[in-house]
Amino acid sequence: MCTYNVKIDDSVVDRVRPHFDGDASMQSWIEEVLKKAMMDYAERLESSHIRNRHSQELLRKLEELKDDPDAFFKMGGILGQPKAEESWNELREEALYEKYGV
Repeated sequence: MCTYNVKIDDSVVDRVRPHFDGDASMQSWIEEVLKKAMMDYAERLESSHIRNRHSQELLRKLEELKDDPDAFFKMGGILGQPKAEESWNELREEALYEKYGV
């Protein structure tokens, strides 16, 4: 287990100290809160890293299709599968209608 020295403003400690049953109780609470905060932070960083990796992979695949005249039709394999109740054709038609009114 790691040990760190943490500085906390005396006025803040003085405000919360009466709500704990001694310094050991407050120390335990601080450790629990800090552990949870660090775990949440690590999860956000890790999920951000995963999203960035997926984004970079998607951009790489799209870049490969840049000069391909059939790229629009090949995007289905890149963008994943549509919802079970929708087909790629329905989604393509909807997109064309929204953009061009066709």
